[in-house]
Amino acid sequence: MLLFRHHPVLVLVLGFFIGAAALPAQVEFDAMQENTGPNFHADLVNTAIDSSSTLSRLTVYIEILFDDLHFVKQGDVFEANYEVAVTLFDKDNDQADGAVWKEKVVATNFDMTNKRDHISQCHRAFALDPAHYTVKISVLDLESRQKSERSTAIDLARFDRGELSGSSLLFISSVTQDSTGRLAVRPQISDATKGIIDSTLAFLEVYAAHPPQEVKVKYELLGNATRTKVRRTFTQNLERWNTPLFFKLRTDSLPQDTYLLSVELEGGGASFKTRKSFFVRWSALPASATDLKTAVEQLRYVATKNEWKRLKKAKGGDALLEEYKAFWLRHDPTPGTEANETMDAFYSRIEFANQRFSVMHMPGWRTDMGLIFIILGSPDDVERDAYPRDMKPYEIWNYYQYNRQFLFFDYTGFGDYRLETPISIYELHRLLHN
Repeated sequence: MLLFRHHPVLVLVLGFFIGAAALPAQVEFDAMQENTGPNFHADLVNTAIDSSSTLSRLTVYIEILFDDLHFVKQGDVFEANYEVAVTLFDKDNDQADGAVWKEKVVATNFDMTNKRDHISQCHRAFALDPAHYTVKISVLDLESRQKSERSTAIDLARFDRGELSGSSLLFISSVTQDSTGRLAVRPQISDATKGIIDSTLAFLEVYAAHPPQEVKVKYELLGNATRTKVRRTFTQNLERWNTPLFFKLRTDSLPQDTYLLSVELEGGGASFKTRKSFFVRWSALPASATDLKTAVEQLRYVATKNEWKRLKKAKGGDALLEEYKAFWLRHDPTPGTEANETMDAFYSRIEFANQRFSVMHMPGWRTDMGLIFIILGSPDDVERDAYPRDMKPYEIWNYYQYNRQFLFFDYTGFGDYRLETPISIYELHRLLHN
């Protein structure tokens, strides 16, 4: 069988366009770099089972881009196969439930296997006691045998009590009705690593103990950085115990930002509130970049002096966005395709730095450790002593290929490791070229 591995230039891209900085797996970094498998997005939704059940339903939604899967030619089509494992743990870390299943994806031609607007979605539902759970999700590409995993937590509610209640929110791209009146929705998965680009709908189920009744629905969208605020109010008739409720969020008209959607229902002397955060992403930016200003600031680590001058001269807004897009277009190893592997690799390091090196209120990419990691990659060896005598806690990062080591001290005792001898960005660039 012929295996199609997407974008072989990615091996070279990991060194970026300023040099070849390898990313060897090290013990200190394995915990964050083990996700070498398909990049997937996940969403958790809590709904009721029926009006009398004391159990609560948890539905786990999974979404994977075609471009993140390995396809094999099978006759006239191309197939990809992956395995999903979902494990639920209670507050005592005992396994409460779980499921393992396989999914097959079929592409009718090779170009479709590289599409970033074609997705595979799947889901599984679990009936559980209302409580706090940790949900571990792993996705294994059955062709490459590479796995990615992540964990998240959720509190499941009890829905057989109270006059008025509702499910958690789900973002959807469409809703249709069959001949029996049953609704079918297409989820738009929205986890912390995926922004919403298109206009979408907010969806939830509303549970009324004594229908029919009318409720007032109030919702608010509040932007974190821009402080953009949108408020709307409308009424909804609840004809039965379980009523689907959905309304359009015109996210395509909102500035890029992280938003909090708050929904409140009032009626019959009772009320219910729920909320969900998401971010609106311009299509020119990668999923990990939540605002243009920060994305441009991060380019300081890899841009040449002349490129940085051009970015700084841009006066914001459309001009800055166009200069940003031009920057990545110049460094796209596969122009004409939908993906920019260099950009994806760079922001993958940004995301790693934010998860691994963030301290107090400083994101990891701004720290000294983040600076070194983003430009040079993972060290070949790390020496660490968190409790040395007569010294501050320290780490020594060794880069054998550059014949350099970097000494970091935790001067505050809060994990804020600083370089003993500061180094400029362009000095690090020169290491890559030597």
